[in-house]
Amino acid sequence: MHSASKEALFSCAARYNALVFLDPADILKHVHLPSYKRVGDFGTGSGQYALAAAEALGTEGAVYALEAFGPLLEKVRRAALPYGGRFYALQSDLNEPLPLRDNLLNLAIVANTLHALTERKRFLSELRRVLAPEGRVLFVDWASSFRNMGPTNEAAISPGEAVRLFTDAGFTTGTMLPAGTHHYAFIASPQA
Repeated sequence: MHSASKEALFSCAARYNALVFLDPADILKHVHLPSYKRVGDFGTGSGQYALAAAEALGTEGAVYALEAFGPLLEKVRRAALPYGGRFYALQSDLNEPLPLRDNLLNLAIVANTLHALTERKRFLSELRRVLAPEGRVLFVDWASSFRNMGPTNEAAISPGEAVRLFTDAGFTTGTMLPAGTHHYAFIASPQA
């Protein structure tokens, strides 16, 4: 294949991936991360959001990455070694009370997690407890199953349902943020 054709193909593939898949660093730009000092990533999975947050915060803050699945959490711990004592990887079932103190976090990241929880109302109540009064939640989730690329159709939460769950838990929600073709996102704040 001619090198100009390869470049065009890679450029097209990069544009497609940018539309379909989320880059955590890009979506975190919507929350002006350096102004937050304590960030929690709930259901961190492979740690992409938590590690991007740690990189953006530098030495100015702390990141708490919570995940139920131990082997994933171990990989996140190893990847977070350069951040030292500012990165806390905690094993936690998000259907249970969260192992964080009240009003600890300035920003909570809930990315591709809520659809997988059985105790969504409890989780959002706990999230509100650990979030400081002036804190924010960056919420991202799958818009639908997309032929099982995301959650099952039954588990997927529509944007309207997510807004209702947050509102019922005492949050106000902002406008939808750009989040590619397979996701939706918004910022939520605790009601006074």
